[in-house]
Amino acid sequence: MFVLSLTFAQKKYSPKAAPSQLTLEGKSLTGYTTSFDFAREEVRKGWWKFAREFGSPLNMKTYYKVTVPSEGTDGNVDLEIYTQTTDGKGGTQFFLGLESGTYKDQALTMILDFKKKFYINDLLAQIEENQTKSEKLSNEYREAILESKQQDLLKQITDLEDENQKLKERIKKIEKS
Repeated sequence: MFVLSLTFAQKKYSPKAAPSQLTLEGKSLTGYTTSFDFAREEVRKGWWKFAREFGSPLNMKTYYKVTVPSEGTDGNVDLEIYTQTTDGKGGTQFFLGLESGTYKDQALTMILDFKKKFYINDLLAQIEENQTKSEKLSNEYREAILESKQQDLLKQITDLEDENQKLKERIKKIEKS
């Protein structure tokens, strides 16, 4: 029964981002907005981890400012990326923007890469959780004396394996989008 509840609680990935503008620190930023089916704090933490791979994120309380060193951009000026995470209808709205429109295509690629990686990481966490549950059920199976109990445990293990297959298929679809 808990496997069915996982199926209905799944988040829907959509590779869409809309052009958007935002003013922060008196600067007009051009960028993109996308939606997440996750709580605001989860998205903020995900962005923090993602941004640390290529720059230095700075928490400005209501938004993040990420400085990418000039060596990383093949330029002579550090690149600053601004993101803001806000509560939206049924989830979270995420804005990513730059002062300069020069890197507009890269901003779109970055927001979609972040979203893709975020959703894939969530699915991988679900797979790991199912594997842990399956291992516990396997141990219970070994200790079970009654055949009816063994059959029930085996069915639960099989259901978890089926769920993991579905999650892997979702990961493949997200990677292709």
